[in-house]
Amino acid sequence: MQDVLSLCPREATVRAVRRETPDVWTLELEPGGHYDYLPGQYALVGVDHDRQVRAYTLSSTPGLSTGLSLTVRRIEQGIGSNWLTGQVQPGDTLRLSPAQGRFTPGHAPGDAYLFLAAGCGITPVMSMTRWLLSHRPEVHLTVLYHVRREQDVIFADEWRALVRQYPRQLTLHRLIREHGREHTQLSATLLAGLVPDIAARTVMSCGPESYMQSASLLASQLGVPSERIHSETFLPKNTPAVEAVPVDAPRHRIVLEPWGDRAEAVQGGNLLAALEAQGVPMIAACRSGDCGSCKLKVLSGDYRMGAQTALSAQELAEGWVLACCCSVEGDLVVSQG
Repeated sequence: MQDVLSLCPREATVRAVRRETPDVWTLELEPGGHYDYLPGQYALVGVDHDRQVRAYTLSSTPGLSTGLSLTVRRIEQGIGSNWLTGQVQPGDTLRLSPAQGRFTPGHAPGDAYLFLAAGCGITPVMSMTRWLLSHRPEVHLTVLYHVRREQDVIFADEWRALVRQYPRQLTLHRLIREHGREHTQLSATLLAGLVPDIAARTVMSCGPESYMQSASLLASQLGVPSERIHSETFLPKNTPAVEAVPVDAPRHRIVLEPWGDRAEAVQGGNLLAALEAQGVPMIAACRSGDCGSCKLKVLSGDYRMGAQTALSAQELAEGWVLACCCSVEGDLVVSQG
């Protein structure tokens, strides 16, 4: 497993910390030198004085924004978000990885887009919207933004300004639950009514996992080809807890080399959850199989892998796994490499 410094080799100075909503803040950063990234990408960030790593969207836009920005929702019990939004001050230094992710127009081409965002999932959408409006004037964008309350709208002033500045290119629908659930809930009727040409658009969704699954299914039902449906994990997927598996399931031993740390997991339990439950220090940033920070090498034993995006074919052949997406199927001996 890589350490924080190797995962996040770049330094950036915090210029300002700005509150967007009651539970969302934007950190404006000045990187030391040029930082290459695409609109919609994310970075791994060293948090809690570089003790851990978490993944956050770069809400700034390359070539248009001054410096970099991270827009972070404070999550109850969230180590990274609470530290970034409660303790980090202007003048502090953060460590960043190179930009990562394929949730960007370059990997999802189109002549018209439908962006579906829930909550803080609007952060990559704003980055891509600015870029497309500036660089692709022939492209039309429709944005459906779901939030619970009016006060939860992130970048509210900037959205109003963009709609005024680009009335022919940008259509924005703010779907606020407190205004009436029956009029705002994501459904085929809602999409067909607000976006009648949806079948001709590239659809990109960002938000909680259930929201993105619904968005993808509905887009497919309304005639959008699968190659034009894209989604991005905004918050880390919930790592299955060991206790979530039936208590009468078989139990397996896990040994972490070279230190000999030991853990136990029930049949089908999550490897990362089992190790963390025993206090084994792990770096796990995205917890959804995208960043590769939690990779381990299986020396012996049975397992089943879910997401494999962050591993190369050679790494898979050598027995590397992503602990966050690995189910324990037998006694395991693993190594941090």
